[in-house]
Amino acid sequence: MFVYIKIGSITTAQRAAYVLRENGINAVIKRIEKPKEGDGCGYVVSINKNNIMKAKNALRRRGIKILGVFDDDLS
Repeated sequence: MFVYIKIGSITTAQRAAYVLRENGINAVIKRIEKPKEGDGCGYVVSINKNNIMKAKNALRRRGIKILGVFDDDLS
């Protein structure tokens, strides 16, 4: 099962994926098909649900703002 960490911009999503990979978490950048207001440019990082706490902590330590976490589709 995968979860999506809403990041916002592509640049920040790329940084987030790098940080997660540094911490042993496989991360894939995806685009939200229809971003809503507050979603920034609409980018998320997809990770395995088992790694969510480790991922949140790693991103916060590096100053990457998390806009939300969800596990439904990207539409």
